[in-house]
Amino acid sequence: MCCPGNKYTGIYPERSVEHIVNSSTIRFISRFKGVALKINIRQTVKQVSDCGAKEEKRILRFNSSFMKHIFSTLFFLSGSISLFSQSIFAPSTYHNKLRIRAVRAKGKIHINGKVNEPDWEACQTATQFLQSYPSQRSAASFETKVKVLFDEQYLYIGAVCSNTGNTILVEDLRRDFRYDNNELFGVFIEPFQNVQNPVYSFLVTPYGTQRDLLIYDDRIYDLKWDALWLAKSTITDTAWSTEIAIPWSTLRYPADSTTWSINFNRNIRSKNEFTGWSPWPIAYSVGRMAYAGLLTDVHPPKSGNNVRLQPYFLTNATKQTDTKWWAKPQAGGEVKWLANSSTSIEATVNTDFAQADVDRQVINLNRSSVFLPERRQFFLENANLFAVGQDEIIQPFFSRTIGLDNYGNPLRINGGGRIIHQTGKRAIGALVMNQLDKDTTTQTWFGLLRAQENLGAKARIGCMFNYRHDQLDGNTNTVFSADGFWQVTEPLFIRPMLSYSMNTNGKNRGAAFFNELAFVKNKYALRWFQTVVTKDYLPKTGFVSRNNFINTRPSLTLNLPVKWLGNRLRFLGPSMLADIFHEASTKNLQEINLNITPLQGTLASGASFWAAVLPTWQRLSAPFNPVPGVIIPEGDYHYAYYNVGFSSNQSAPLSFNIEASAGGYYNVHLSRYTIGGRCRPIPQISFVLTYFVNRFTQLKTNQTAVVTHLVAPEARISFTPKIQLTGFYQYNTVTNLGGLNARFAWEYQPLSFVYLVFNNVRTLDEKPGISRINDAAAILKISYIKQL
Repeated sequence: MCCPGNKYTGIYPERSVEHIVNSSTIRFISRFKGVALKINIRQTVKQVSDCGAKEEKRILRFNSSFMKHIFSTLFFLSGSISLFSQSIFAPSTYHNKLRIRAVRAKGKIHINGKVNEPDWEACQTATQFLQSYPSQRSAASFETKVKVLFDEQYLYIGAVCSNTGNTILVEDLRRDFRYDNNELFGVFIEPFQNVQNPVYSFLVTPYGTQRDLLIYDDRIYDLKWDALWLAKSTITDTAWSTEIAIPWSTLRYPADSTTWSINFNRNIRSKNEFTGWSPWPIAYSVGRMAYAGLLTDVHPPKSGNNVRLQPYFLTNATKQTDTKWWAKPQAGGEVKWLANSSTSIEATVNTDFAQADVDRQVINLNRSSVFLPERRQFFLENANLFAVGQDEIIQPFFSRTIGLDNYGNPLRINGGGRIIHQTGKRAIGALVMNQLDKDTTTQTWFGLLRAQENLGAKARIGCMFNYRHDQLDGNTNTVFSADGFWQVTEPLFIRPMLSYSMNTNGKNRGAAFFNELAFVKNKYALRWFQTVVTKDYLPKTGFVSRNNFINTRPSLTLNLPVKWLGNRLRFLGPSMLADIFHEASTKNLQEINLNITPLQGTLASGASFWAAVLPTWQRLSAPFNPVPGVIIPEGDYHYAYYNVGFSSNQSAPLSFNIEASAGGYYNVHLSRYTIGGRCRPIPQISFVLTYFVNRFTQLKTNQTAVVTHLVAPEARISFTPKIQLTGFYQYNTVTNLGGLNARFAWEYQPLSFVYLVFNNVRTLDEKPGISRINDAAAILKISYIKQL
């Protein structure tokens, strides 16, 4: 399916999949583990080469010729584009970088968003922001002024954002809002002046809503990193302003540091304009700190033995079908000790994720397992250090294997610990966890050791060892991995990985290889992913989308600025991607999926449209059952389907998106429709409705059609940015279940919450012969963070 929008021009990628474990949802998944939902179940269709040699050669010869023709054309186009495209400008030399001086505050700074204390008047001002998007290094439409203060407790940033007569657009008031759909101001800090270190990122909207994340290599975005910091904003007729206070204990910095890398950015959402203080090319994001300026004369206090306690208490009342309500109190928590500026030690006891949101369902119509990103907070801390491989394809270590069984059912995590040591030269991490197994009589131990060494400013190598020991069968699964990263030039990088797995029972000794090659310019991006997973490779603490495969995935995306339709159309982004699978053990072809998008555009408002054709070649060696009532027999298939869509300005008070696909699907016809709408009368209230339909026709059975429906309405009321009430419902006709999740969240102090959660999963149409389900859970959870 084609994805709208420009995904490599400095806009942070946002995941549309939201998944956090919830007890009632897990029961729902386990009861329907045979249904193609977004659950971590391998659905691999193993291929057995039963076609004649002539047919095999004919398919390979045709595909080889076709692919050669397509990609030679695209490479020619990319070469032609480079002749007239604006070059990516180089970062400023150290002596020519923009600088802003931090000033020690003499009085108390009140975080109210007004930037009006006398100390602010003594500060230097960072201003004259320039565009990164859509017009690289052009002047920003509105002025932004930034100042920096500090005292013994906080680093302060104050910003005044001129907005005369202009509409302020935000989606809603949720924490960790989406980057490109909101007016915002952001601060990006790297104290060690090392481009390979994570970038601390703090963003705030005109309504005081906060978002924080870590950025690695201007490529990986740790969106679920949560830090202790304060922010308030205020809006006037001519501007909006914000004050940010970042505790020193939130940051890691060298002991003798007085100069840090820093940058500021502002999204003027009504203009769909991304601007910054120290400009960066349109091909990158503000997280590329080689282009950042410098914060000078900053004098943080000496790092102490900072300790952060995070206890919790909850009561979980549950009711399963035909049973009575029963309640169970529970307590646990986490402790984090920042021993020095480079080393942190963390421990968790009776780890719990009861307040988390429910799974977002989807019907999975392909042959690979669906990748569910980690959403549990403890495992998200420093997760990038342990992230080796490629999301959705192969990861030797995947934290969702801890605390969940093979079907996604939650298991009790008794406790664990983690140590992280990170400097400008190297990083070392270790993780140990213990879970109580489903039968409650045995346990499983998990261990992980990771080391990474920087080789200069643009390269590094690393290795990782992880194991899993199951007491139930006495088996230990061990995985060794080695990886690297080399930024050959600013546009070009290489990221290889080699992994080997083995079991103590002598089985499943296998290897895997992965490499990413990327060349990203302002007006085009070339990428090549190559993955090989042998038949016996089995990382029991990792993720692979299928086994025994070779995946080749080249792609080319163009990003062509245009001035059509009275400047309403900004960019055209035609693209092509090929996703090719072979069986590793026999080298036989399994499938080829092409995504050719000749028409894809972005409007000045932020709306987008696209049209694509998706030719597909499939070889099945066993029947495939994507949804009940549709059975695809083994054999060779060649078909194509077509995809069109339009997404309006998602920041507007009223917005919508529509997508339609139609064409072949193996030996049947498939029509797919997605309709979405959002109503936001005021930023504090929003309503969202999403509706998915799959219609299978031309079936080889007595049925005329098989139709699936998935409807998902959602409502959000934000009394303040810290007090939120949400309701989410979804009904899937494939499972004949409806699920309700309602959640009240009050952040009564930074990162300390009171949660009230209600979940219910029930059968809506009680058909004969089908078991009725009516599971419910009500949760009260109180968490508290104390910085010592």
